[in-house]
Amino acid sequence: MQNKSKKHILIIDDDLEVIEMLKDLFEGNDFFVGAATNGTEGLDYFKHQLPDLVISDLLLPGEHGLNVIKVIKEKYFLPVIIISSIYKEGQLKSIMEEHFVEAFFEKPLKLSVLLEKVNSILNARTV
Repeated sequence: MQNKSKKHILIIDDDLEVIEMLKDLFEGNDFFVGAATNGTEGLDYFKHQLPDLVISDLLLPGEHGLNVIKVIKEKYFLPVIIISSIYKEGQLKSIMEEHFVEAFFEKPLKLSVLLEKVNSILNARTV
């Protein structure tokens, strides 16, 4: 069960090592973390809980990450950070602008920079 005083992050990635690494990072910094290993599961997560922010890969089994992000932005109006080892930021610039994606990070991730960005986004939403 989520602690209401903690910010809630949903991680959607098919790489279990990435999920565990990000869970360790964010739980160690006092966040509540949920996870999904494919796009369909990521969207189903919203039937039960509403996170404060989503971090999603793009190449996902089930529903493609771009479709997942589109639904999240249009239906839930949540901040989204894209992570990818395949796509480069330049390839996604128009998609990011079209869907108002807050940030993009290439894998391998720079965890301290990602944590700083997440804190910045979530602190801006509470002001």
